[in-house]
Amino acid sequence: MTAEVFEHPALSSAAVQLSALRAAAGRLGVPDPVAALRHLDCAPASISASASAVDTGALGMTAAQEEFRAGVDRAETGGSSETFGTWADTVDGQYAAAARAAASTAALGVRIAAALDELAESAATEVCSLAAAASAAVDAVLAGDRSAEVVSEVSAACTAVLRTVSAKVAALTGLAAELEPLTTPAVQLS
Repeated sequence: MTAEVFEHPALSSAAVQLSALRAAAGRLGVPDPVAALRHLDCAPASISASASAVDTGALGMTAAQEEFRAGVDRAETGGSSETFGTWADTVDGQYAAAARAAASTAALGVRIAAALDELAESAATEVCSLAAAASAAVDAVLAGDRSAEVVSEVSAACTAVLRTVSAKVAALTGLAAELEPLTTPAVQLS
């Protein structure tokens, strides 16, 4: 059997530790505990890298706004018309709003990456404990024992893994709610 590859290293490690439970589950026709881990697979490092890139963009936007504001100030003190000042203030406000939105998005990306990482790590730890607790029954099933006691214990361990993963997936709802504001443009250009 080939090793399962996950984006998150803790889940890859957990899949290895669940391989015997998976084999026993396959023999008994109960849900695959490793397949359940797919629902939590994520790449927090990639999300953090993207958030860092957005943060770098926010810094660039802030620098551009400062340059723009300096140019506006020079233009206004040079006797430019009132209309220019009003237009410049609008554009300056848009720069500021875009920079704030980018910085906020970057911070959210970092929080989401950390939360996903914690969920994957804690799920991996919990499911490995469940598999370890059922290891004697798993070994018995793999050796051909089909007694009600060992079948029940393996089935219960697989069900517990699925419940653990489901509970972690349910925790993602809060993260999804934090993403909702990002579905609307941060700045409406005039």
